[in-house]
Amino acid sequence: MKNVRFGMIMALALAAAFLFFACASAPKEEVSATQTAIQAAQTEDVRTYAADSLKDAEDTMAKATAEIQTQDGKFAMSRDYKPASEMLKEAKDKAAKAQADAVENKTKVKAEAETVIASLTTLIADAKKALAGAPKGKDTKAEIEAMQNDLVSAEEAAAAATTAMSQEKYMDALGQANAAKAKADGVIEQVTAAKEKMKARR
Repeated sequence: MKNVRFGMIMALALAAAFLFFACASAPKEEVSATQTAIQAAQTEDVRTYAADSLKDAEDTMAKATAEIQTQDGKFAMSRDYKPASEMLKEAKDKAAKAQADAVENKTKVKAEAETVIASLTTLIADAKKALAGAPKGKDTKAEIEAMQNDLVSAEEAAAAATTAMSQEKYMDALGQANAAKAKADGVIEQVTAAKEKMKARR
């Protein structure tokens, strides 16, 4: 009877040990799945429109990998891969979020770029009109030439923005469009300031 009881205890102990070691094995499949998810998110669009979200996923994956290495270095019976598994799941979720963020942000940037580009023709025309009516004199020659150069830059940036839009490079398009807007707005503001200055002298 004692032998039977001893045998049962040993069997249970072995079973418990087996379960323990099974639970304490490195989550290789989870690592592979998470790596695949992050690689799928490492596209040009995601890097352009959701760089922070992608970095968050990559950083979380790096932490999970470091945690696995830490556990690998421990004595077998003291290993605990649960925190690493949780981080792997988090990294996988963040990779999916990065892809979703990229789609959403790309749509927003495209709409914003379209809005700014649509305003540039009128804005640049207004800037040219303002410059034509700017106070002219010996002391304003350099300023007028500088503003003329700004208008040329504005037109070039506007053309570059339109080209970028046709290539679906919406972030570049928005940057060029904003540069053109800033140049044109600057000309109008400078002319207005020059006219106010002229009035003050009278």
